[in-house]
Amino acid sequence: MPSPQGPLLPRRRLGAELRRLRGDHTLDEVAAETLISTSRLSRLENGQGVPQPRDIRDLINFYEADRATAERLRRWMNDGRRQAWWKESSEVISESFDVFLDYESGASVIRTYMPLVLPGLLQTETYARRLIGAVVPGFTAEQVEKVTQLRLRRQAILVDDESTTRLMAVIDEAAIHRALFMGARDEVVEQFEYLRTISLRRNVSVRILPLSVGLHSAVMNNFTVFQFAEDIDRDVVHIELQAGDYYLEQQSRVLEHLRLFDAVAHRALDGPQSRDLLTRLVEAPPTHLEQK
Repeated sequence: MPSPQGPLLPRRRLGAELRRLRGDHTLDEVAAETLISTSRLSRLENGQGVPQPRDIRDLINFYEADRATAERLRRWMNDGRRQAWWKESSEVISESFDVFLDYESGASVIRTYMPLVLPGLLQTETYARRLIGAVVPGFTAEQVEKVTQLRLRRQAILVDDESTTRLMAVIDEAAIHRALFMGARDEVVEQFEYLRTISLRRNVSVRILPLSVGLHSAVMNNFTVFQFAEDIDRDVVHIELQAGDYYLEQQSRVLEHLRLFDAVAHRALDGPQSRDLLTRLVEAPPTHLEQK
């Protein structure tokens, strides 16, 4: 059955634990005793590929893992073998975006700064459809629709009763004003009302960075920091550029972007002030907007 979380993090947890258990043994020594090739052992320890039950069983026996450790390894193996729900739309998902969805689905805290567009987790269906059609002009109408529905399904991590994900979003006012021109008045009102409503959830923080702050430390940036509840997981920074996506895992780079996020959040409007701005825009949208 498709899993609500991707297999990447369980595979990484499995790999980190296997590396710890190997201790001073070399890969060649373990390979000789277990008859698992060194290349397969290396991939397992690096969280790559689908873990095989027989390999994990043999490694548990070779390392003489205690019951609790063996149960963790088997659980991570099983989770690492499951197919994520978004694989159903694999034809419209790049390899890099597949990684993004893996991190997003497993994160306990997501911090994002968006200077130009609204975060995907906070977009209405209409906004998402218009944005996807604009940034990927080569997509067919069917492909745009698949990505739109995928984006909407992602938002379950914020609204499902069992979800523990927390989102902290700082949105530049420029992105808010750009949204004013996305379509008809009712579409704009719907998007702003959604932002205002979802920001009232306990696990969602939406703060708008006013244009009046002028130049600031993140003015040239667009990034998301994924943080995880498990100590074994490494926090990750995602940077999206036109040329492609980048993932930073070095602790120094993660801390750098956490400080950057804190800096822009400090200069942004607080939650109530941000909602007041959205309320003003909902109640008195610009006159250029047409009614449907």
